[in-house]
Amino acid sequence: MFIELMKQLSRYIFGQLFFTVLAATTVLTCIMWLAQSLRYIDYIANKGVPILLFLKMILFLLPNLFVIVVPIAILIGVLFIYNKLITDHELVVMQASGVGYWQLAKPAITMATFFTVILYGFTLYFLPLSFTEYRNIVVTLQEETLANLIQVGQFNSLGKYTVYARNQDAQGNYLGILIYDGNQSGKETLFMAEKGVLFNIKEGGQLLLLNGNRQETDKETGKPSVLYFERYIIEAKDSTSGQAPGVRFVRAYERSVFDLLSPKEHLSPKMRLEFLTAAHQRVLSPLYALAFALIGVCSMILGQFDRKGRAGKIIIACVCASILQVSTMIFLHTLNYTNVMIPLSYGIVFSTIFICLLLLCTGLSPIGLLRGRRS
Repeated sequence: MFIELMKQLSRYIFGQLFFTVLAATTVLTCIMWLAQSLRYIDYIANKGVPILLFLKMILFLLPNLFVIVVPIAILIGVLFIYNKLITDHELVVMQASGVGYWQLAKPAITMATFFTVILYGFTLYFLPLSFTEYRNIVVTLQEETLANLIQVGQFNSLGKYTVYARNQDAQGNYLGILIYDGNQSGKETLFMAEKGVLFNIKEGGQLLLLNGNRQETDKETGKPSVLYFERYIIEAKDSTSGQAPGVRFVRAYERSVFDLLSPKEHLSPKMRLEFLTAAHQRVLSPLYALAFALIGVCSMILGQFDRKGRAGKIIIACVCASILQVSTMIFLHTLNYTNVMIPLSYGIVFSTIFICLLLLCTGLSPIGLLRGRRS
């Protein structure tokens, strides 16, 4: 009879937690998705991109948003539901009936474990796949709609170039064109030409300049040089990756964890550290869901159910979760100093999970654990 009661109570709490987390995940994802969409609304307004292609591009951002949002939604759901159970005196009745801390926390742990497994599916498979598709669309738009990216009377960026055209003739050629080239780090290069003709758009885009000059200034010496020309061709696409024409460099967020750890290309030490950071970030991110759930449930059910102290417990849980995630990110992004940061990143996450499980098993509040007595 008692076991059946425990199962019913676990299902009751799990149901409330699960649907609250789903609701919080939906709301937060929609907010972040809308914020991301506003960054690209110019593609529809000024670049002539079809709305269906725009929506498809934005849709591929959802897996990344889901990975970011779910741990936060779990923390919100755990704090909200357990606070509601305390307010309605349901947790007090459960404890009076002999329900222990572990039984009270079990629904939150089960739900967090479920979402952790789902998040690993996203980070290990769906995330690199979605980013690859997203970047394919972005690169296609940059190439196929290159003619629409140069707006007359406005400064526009094309890769490392900044372009300005005073006017446009009936044939679509640009008149009075000004271009700043940022591809060469040691020099500042400025092109001025009477006319600019855009061609080979499908192959990435080339801009033919007619009757103009190229002005270069060495940043170290400040010495200028001027070259006058009748014809000059500029590759309008971003050629900073160093890849052959038609081949683009696969960036860290497009690769699988195994490809990040063992890339086939010859990479610079800085790029290898970037890949290593991305790989370990993919492995650690899903564990935030379990860690945040444990932080939230420990802060709410351990100790005295004091009405005045619940706000402080919620704040402490949010602060601990923030410190956990921020410190892990800091450790992972300081790999260029020492590789000891990788064990520290895993250590802070696993130690948080272990300490929370220890508190639930012993029934100690954090303060009680420090004092060596039961709360």
